[in-house]
Amino acid sequence: MIDKHLIEKKLRGIEGFLREIEVAEAPVDFDSFSKNIIFKRFVERNIELAIEQMTDICKHFISGLDLQEPETYAECFEIIGRSGILEAESVDTFQSMARYRNLLIHAYDGVDDTITYGIYSKRLNDFRLFTSSIRNYLEKE
Repeated sequence: MIDKHLIEKKLRGIEGFLREIEVAEAPVDFDSFSKNIIFKRFVERNIELAIEQMTDICKHFISGLDLQEPETYAECFEIIGRSGILEAESVDTFQSMARYRNLLIHAYDGVDDTITYGIYSKRLNDFRLFTSSIRNYLEKE
């Protein structure tokens, strides 16, 4: 069984993390970004938390719909994509996000600032794509 209220709460959480990033006084370019350790860590943490909300939503769908258990967070998005919850063309993006989250959590060889800056400056709409896809699915159900 899918708890729509729980999912909506997590979707609002994602939107809150994005809002925090967007209203913060941001460095103007990559050089400034990479030198501003406080802002950089703030962005990394908010992105990490938003991705964790996404994976929680995935796991909730997998459990609630009795889908195949994923072996990785990235596979979680593939599974709900196959079930029609996410558009197939967006699954790779969400899997990359899960892998980036793992990189942040485990800090394998450090985190490449260019990746974080790229997400921050160009890919925040990927989170909105996820929230709208989930809401669209829930509206149909």
